[in-house]
Amino acid sequence: MQQPLVGGTRSGRKICVAWLCTALWIAVIHALAGDQFSADDSSRIIGPLLRWLLRDASPEWIAATHVAVRRAAHVVEYAILALLALRALRLSFDRSTAWLAAATLAVVMVVAATDESRQAASAKRTGALSDVTLDISGGVAALVLARAVQRSRGLST
Repeated sequence: MQQPLVGGTRSGRKICVAWLCTALWIAVIHALAGDQFSADDSSRIIGPLLRWLLRDASPEWIAATHVAVRRAAHVVEYAILALLALRALRLSFDRSTAWLAAATLAVVMVVAATDESRQAASAKRTGALSDVTLDISGGVAALVLARAVQRSRGLST
């Protein structure tokens, strides 16, 4: 439940911490978009781990699973971003659920577009519109989950 407005503002400390967490997570996302986390580099970690866990797996299965893990990472990264941004926005603004969801998706879309644009300029990475779509789907999934939790608790706005 939201903290009631006191003198027109919520706790400044909570708001600062919420935005700091959001900013730090954006920094993590941008770090993970760097050259050191390219598909070639991550395959050096994920491939051997999968081969160790599943000794009978075919090279094709290992490769497909590597791609799936990387795609799932997009969804999870941006789901976390959406939840952090939603909290920061909810603490900062006394607005409707629809407005907060739209603002959260705007944050997700800006970060995703910036991230992929940066990767497109990299020698080891490729920026892809399909990755932006995955990122946004992670944000949407988090918002749907947050709304379901809100409704299950009997909260609405």
